[in-house]
Amino acid sequence: MKTWIATCPECGSADIVYEAGMMLGQKYRCLKCGYIGSFVLEKEIEVCENGFAEAPRGSGEHDA
Repeated sequence: MKTWIATCPECGSADIVYEAGMMLGQKYRCLKCGYIGSFVLEKEIEVCENGFAEAPRGSGEHDA
């Protein structure tokens, strides 16, 4: 199954939290680099049946 996640436009991290809304508009904050803004990048990821995201082969994550 595929889903979308928000990523930081500065560092590419998925550690993005929703900061504010309503009259101010959407604002997000990156927990990794401290970016605050309304612009985030959406990235499509593959999710396994157990609910965990699959890392692309050769991405460096969990390579032995």
